[in-house]
Amino acid sequence: MIGNKTNKEKKMRKYIHSLLAFTAIVSFASCSSEDNNIAENGDNTKVMTFTATQEDNAPATRTAISSTNNKAIVWKSGDQISVFDGSKNNQFTLKSGEETNSATFGGTAAASATTYTAVYPYQSEATLSGNSVNNVTLKATQTATPGSFDKTTALMMAQGKSTNLSFKNAVGYVKVTPKFDCKKIELKAADGDVALAGTGTLTWNEGNPKIVLTEGLSYTITLDGDMKKGTSYYIAVPAVSLKRMWSISFTTSEDTKVYTRKGAKPIEFQRNKIINLGEFKIDGDYWYDEHRGIVKETQEVDLGLTIAGTGGKQYKVIFAKSNLTTTGLAENESDYGDYFAWGATEPWYDSLDRTSSSWKATWKTDKTTGYTEGNCPSYNNNDDYVGNNVLKMEYDPARKILEGEWQIPTQDIWMKLKAGSSYSWINTKQGYEFVNNDQALFLPAAGYVSGSSFSSVGFFSYYWSGTASSTDSADCLAFHRSAVWPATVYRYLGYSVRPVRLVEVPQSQQ
Repeated sequence: MIGNKTNKEKKMRKYIHSLLAFTAIVSFASCSSEDNNIAENGDNTKVMTFTATQEDNAPATRTAISSTNNKAIVWKSGDQISVFDGSKNNQFTLKSGEETNSATFGGTAAASATTYTAVYPYQSEATLSGNSVNNVTLKATQTATPGSFDKTTALMMAQGKSTNLSFKNAVGYVKVTPKFDCKKIELKAADGDVALAGTGTLTWNEGNPKIVLTEGLSYTITLDGDMKKGTSYYIAVPAVSLKRMWSISFTTSEDTKVYTRKGAKPIEFQRNKIINLGEFKIDGDYWYDEHRGIVKETQEVDLGLTIAGTGGKQYKVIFAKSNLTTTGLAENESDYGDYFAWGATEPWYDSLDRTSSSWKATWKTDKTTGYTEGNCPSYNNNDDYVGNNVLKMEYDPARKILEGEWQIPTQDIWMKLKAGSSYSWINTKQGYEFVNNDQALFLPAAGYVSGSSFSSVGFFSYYWSGTASSTDSADCLAFHRSAVWPATVYRYLGYSVRPVRLVEVPQSQQ
């Protein structure tokens, strides 16, 4: 009997084990069915799918330019995003929608979140703080991608209350097309002007995402790779404004020679916008020259004049073809350009309205009285501004703005121009034309500025020299309709600047 009871107990135990196993299978099946909406790990997270779409079909949102349509930006295989559910940074991976502008991403996140914030690309160290995401990185070194950009730099952000996320770009793009093979392209801000890469905070900013970089700052973005001639490449940039003299450099693949172009005017990058800098050829006239600075060869005039230097050296005088402005040379030889006090490297106004007969300036906050003694640091100040009776180069606006070897002419150069050229007043252009060596140099009658008044425009003109006359005065070239003469004037007045550069003449040619 004992043995029979034992057999029954064994059968009962076997039945119970089978029932438990069946129950476990059913339980597992119920957890795996449909949308997997059963909470996992007891923290209200679940497997979720987010649909990510582009910003109003704008041509600069998404992670890569389509291989079939270069105006469409699309999601690519392997794309990952950070999805913040209010506390955690959850990694989601592309499930479907490759090569389209609407894709799905899968991962796990809290099902009860009232708002979801997402960032592309996935940022493992990022944390959410209100409407901002901290520890977001925009790379300083980007991988060259033919016809597109490094997808890991396509910084985007989305925010919504559902699983439908409309991503918006936080960066813009610079498009360049080298017409020669190169292995590196560098975009650089002028003199540490504005950071172009680093780590910082990405803010939703009412649907206009903005990245503010605060750590690991870089003022240069480098595009690396085997870049082929005739192919376009894109550089991701933050929405910042660069001052003039920003630069872009190309290192050739064949001989690693570096070609640099400097921007004579400021440039503004905007989120979701592409700035096309155009094509670059090795034989182009836009490359920066250490001697010529940012001035093109076509903007120079050689009248065949020479001037003596120290040690028996002779120098050929090359004139700029137009007057100096705050951003470079005036576009046309008859343009008046800007007005400078002696020793000032920029005008004392922020803007100048020349649309009416009485010009109106918006004065800088510390120069509201215009061109006056009190506003002029070089007035009665030879110690800081004068060396060897000539304006020091650090205060020369031509050298500061154009770089290279450009400078304000000395008074000797102006007198050489007057004595070594034929000149005449041109009524139709309102200025003087100087002719020699089968070349012509035109100086417009730009007038002058005293205090806040612009006077004698079209009738008189004064062109600064770098030669000091006394502690409060400097020399210049003056003219009106019937005469050209050397003059000595107060340093605080606002006059025109016509830059020159000197090229040493070899002994064999002297």
